[in-house]
Amino acid sequence: MKAVQYHGPRNLEFVDIPKPKAGPGQVVVKIVYCGICGTDIHAYSMAGIMDWELILGHEAVGYVDEIGQGVTCVKSGDRVAVGPPGDCGECYSCNTGNPNTCIHGFPNTLGIGPNTQGAYAEYVLSRFPKNELFKIPDGVSFEQAVLFDVLGVGFHAVRRSDMRIGDSVVVSGCGSIGLSVIQALKLAGPTHLITFDPLESKRKLALAVGADYAFDPTNEHDIAKAKELLSQVNGAQVCFEAAGHPSSIQTCISLCMPSGQVMLIGNDGRPYQLVTAAMGPHQYDLKFTFTYTKEEIMMLFKLISLGKLDTKAYSLLKAPLDDAINKLEELASGKLEVARVLLMPNGAI
Repeated sequence: MKAVQYHGPRNLEFVDIPKPKAGPGQVVVKIVYCGICGTDIHAYSMAGIMDWELILGHEAVGYVDEIGQGVTCVKSGDRVAVGPPGDCGECYSCNTGNPNTCIHGFPNTLGIGPNTQGAYAEYVLSRFPKNELFKIPDGVSFEQAVLFDVLGVGFHAVRRSDMRIGDSVVVSGCGSIGLSVIQALKLAGPTHLITFDPLESKRKLALAVGADYAFDPTNEHDIAKAKELLSQVNGAQVCFEAAGHPSSIQTCISLCMPSGQVMLIGNDGRPYQLVTAAMGPHQYDLKFTFTYTKEEIMMLFKLISLGKLDTKAYSLLKAPLDDAINKLEELASGKLEVARVLLMPNGAI
């Protein structure tokens, strides 16, 4: 079958590999769509994200194609999303309510972990179907369901934060992750929902999905306006960094109230200089957040089916698998502005 092999930054190769077969307790999924994630773009464009080889692709949806002996959680023909496995049930994270940081979850995630075979391919093998296959409910389309990863990251970040009803919040970075943060925050009821992005097109999207204000972080007047809006408590109670860029981190810290919280969502290979003498007296709470739990994915599917979470703002571009490298280059170079490119390894199904 066709697949895309990652060897390193800007070093990808189209390859032919055997179609996987389902052993006991395993499931083969035929891929309908696989989204090109921001992590894929970062790994393609810079070192320090993935220093190993693999078949890319970790935002996948498709049909259950083959079931191994003993599998009861899905049946042939089921529509499923393929997520990170997590929940080994043995490590400290899993046994203390944090399965998204399972020590076995990240290295076993298809299209992320070293030497895994992700969904830039016609089929994937799920070795942990009970924990990494999410049934897509009736009323949720494949085009909606394939957004589970991007929606889940923002949803989990808001749930993990200290944000409370009536707080003022800042979101820096209005790409696909930022949009998911904005929508989740809107459900939580902030007083001021202030967003930042240097691109006007993304600021317009932020307003469309519920932001109260959308400012340019490079414009001093916009920064001053945001500080004026936040002057009652000298900043935002919680700031969400969703761009994965050092300057975006600085925007959040500069707009956070004393004793406030900065949620660090974006992933980036560039260093950020932390000056404790400047930040320590403000007692900021810098908190990282990572992926999501399987329960949160089912919550998202329910919110989508009930019409409480709008996916129309996420522009989608469908492309054949043999255009994957070209689309990664266009996304990495900024030539293509779209929330998600959906690769179709098996063509239009």
